Amino acid sequence: MPGFPQVIQTAATNGTNTTTDAEVDLPTGIAAGDLLFILHRSAIGLVAHDVNGGGWTKRLGSTADGSDDGTSIFIRQADGSEVSPVTILQSNSKFASLAWRIVGADVLSIENPGFSGATTGNSTSPDPSNLTPFGGALDYLWIWMGGWEGEQTSPPSGTPSGYSNPIGASSGTAGVVTTNCRVAAAFKNANASSEDGGIWTISASDDWTAIVASVRPNNIPPPLRAIQKAVITRSFSW
Repeated sequence: MPGFPQVIQTAATNGTNTTTDAEVDLPTGIAAGDLLFILHRSAIGLVAHDVNGGGWTKRLGSTADGSDDGTSIFIRQADGSEVSPVTILQSNSKFASLAWRIVGADVLSIENPGFSGATTGNSTSPDPSNLTPFGGALDYLWIWMGGWEGEQTSPPSGTPSGYSNPIGASSGTAGVVTTNCRVAAAFKNANASSEDGGIWTISASDDWTAIVASVRPNNIPPPLRAIQKAVITRSFSW
């Protein structure tokens, strides 16, 4: 789809052994200018996640759901110096991670990518909150992302309504159920001004965190870009 950002490559890391240094694989073929994402969940979240090395920005760090897990999202504009695997510092636990590279995205900024708040619950129905990014209707790449405690099918069967290309990672099934976790994501392109990601049904009820991200295209007309910059500057000047 010309004009829309596209997920080109993904990587999943199944962290089946306990560690304080989670080694997370990046996709292959990374080129300067690509937008990189990492979704990471550790089965214990007492220590805030942090990347061991520069260039990554944490855009979410949450232990809000009812488990003792931690869920984080990191982003980076690729410059060719990326090293795989990436080491994420965490509590001593198992983990699950997804990483992907995106082409056709606007430059990394405070408003791109946009993220909904981290919605949490305990059920078989992870459901992120609505996201309305700055800029009105554009050719967005929308990404449904979630993580949960337990030993569910990974990725879950089906996808949230309208989404496709599901991917998942898990910490396996060894040990007590509460020492394991899963993450999953799915994608869609749509020209829209907001997005309600909808429910993605998981195979067993447990504590979850769900988020929607919007990735803005790189073909925005200069006048609209100037207006957006002015709005963002005023919005974050406090």
